Amino acid sequence: MTWFVRHRPKGDTTAAAAVIEVQAATPADAIAQARATLPEGHVMTSVAPY
Repeated sequence: MTWFVRHRPKGDTTAAAAVIEVQAATPADAIAQARATLPEGHVMTSVAPY
């Protein structure tokens, strides 16, 4: 399944979120995969199925 993981710089609530597309079976797997690819200082804001 395809998941979209949104992320933004930590502490910057006005920044537009960027999206990472991840292939994973569950939302937890998508989060784990995306966490490894996030730029330093970024936080995930949401996970949604495609």
